[in-house]
Amino acid sequence: MERYNQLAQAFAYTPIHVYGVYKSRLEANRLYRGHVDQPTAYGGLILGLRGSARFTFNGSNSIEVSQGKAIIGGYQMRLELEVGETGCEYALIHFLPDRRLPEATLFQKAHQLEYLFEPSMLQMVDELLQADGAPGEMAALQKKALFYQLLAHVLRLARLQQKPKNSEVMEETIRYIHAHYHEPITLGQLAARYDMTPKYFSAAFRKCTGVGPIDYVIHCRMKRAHQLLMTGAFTVSAVARSVGYQDPYYFSRLFKKQFGVAPSYVLLEMKK
Repeated sequence: MERYNQLAQAFAYTPIHVYGVYKSRLEANRLYRGHVDQPTAYGGLILGLRGSARFTFNGSNSIEVSQGKAIIGGYQMRLELEVGETGCEYALIHFLPDRRLPEATLFQKAHQLEYLFEPSMLQMVDELLQADGAPGEMAALQKKALFYQLLAHVLRLARLQQKPKNSEVMEETIRYIHAHYHEPITLGQLAARYDMTPKYFSAAFRKCTGVGPIDYVIHCRMKRAHQLLMTGAFTVSAVARSVGYQDPYYFSRLFKKQFGVAPSYVLLEMKK
């Protein structure tokens, strides 16, 4: 579960350039060694569509690709493909991260994902192929948007396949936070709702969401505060109280940490 959160975070915060989109069909019982001597120039999202093949990275990391199994990453790795008895059809989207950022190192590994395959993915792949073949900046933007849409869908389905213990409790907690974010909420209070120790509850919540429970509360509050400030109809103090903070200065520090600007700046911009 943590691996999926790390991948989602890396894609969310690392600039990505999306390149070619391909749908390939490989003959049965064949060995393809095109990248054994020369490492791959791109990272990839590889989705199995029909049949199966085994992708071996750097001579040791062997991953099966079939319907419901995918690979993310593989940048600058040596690769060979061994195709099964039924052949293999797969979709491949090449991408490159901004290599100056530390998160980019995550894509230099090949990550296997297992998920419940949905027929709608075939349509998403076809839309990507169509956008890839069209000229112009708008088509390039559409291709990037479709890539993120497909990627998020795959990661979400993969996470559902790997639901950890207490996942229902954490999902209920998330619903509770969204309904009561404006009220006083403590870690001890959340943990006590399910007769857990704060330490155990916090670790379980982080495993499900990638963040701690109080960080999640703050994120919900700041998101709502930003929405209210964007209306230009409320003072900073009024917005702070509406999302659970009686001290507007403390609220302002949290808001600036989240968005990089003070809430007063957002309010002034809206009133111009």
